[in-house]
Amino acid sequence: MEFVIKIYDRPEAAELRDVHRKAHLDYLKSFDDVTRFAGPFLTDDGELELGSFRILDLPDRAAAEAHVANEPFIIEGIQERPSVHRWRATVPYSWRDCPRKEGNLQFYVHAHDKADGGAIRKSLHEEHVAYLTENNDSVMVRGPLVTDDGETRNGSVLLLDFPDIEAARAFWAEEPYSRAGLYESVEFYAWRFGRVFDRFKTPVS
Repeated sequence: MEFVIKIYDRPEAAELRDVHRKAHLDYLKSFDDVTRFAGPFLTDDGELELGSFRILDLPDRAAAEAHVANEPFIIEGIQERPSVHRWRATVPYSWRDCPRKEGNLQFYVHAHDKADGGAIRKSLHEEHVAYLTENNDSVMVRGPLVTDDGETRNGSVLLLDFPDIEAARAFWAEEPYSRAGLYESVEFYAWRFGRVFDRFKTPVS
């Protein structure tokens, strides 16, 4: 059962981040085998970390919430406002094997449907799938947010790989659900792989 976890940094706690970073990284490393993706989301220029995003394969919501509660950055007051959403992968990639071009930048899209968005989802589903499939080399992972029973789709989460933010935003603007106004809210961030989940920076032994 997969969960999307998003946690915001507290701006006033930035100095504490370096103090507790090793504990944070060690904690993430302990979840290596159940981590689909993990890393910080950033300002558009990629300079400032705004929080953490991760996708984990866990037994249930209780396990996902326990993961958040035991995160060192949460315990030490560096992060706040965690959100946990059940999610379903549409493509099978993880940080180990996802489509990615060296030199590209990565972006994170987190969108919630309008309350009456079901009809839009249904009518544009085939066009939506065709568009994402056509751009498969630029989509590292994608899938819907779903209710805890797994029955109802109520949002979308994607990680994108593009040369720059302009190309990523242009891709998202033409995505059929986005273009049709399905979403009540959309968060679009620069993103990067976490230090323990970046295969382009793995030392050669």
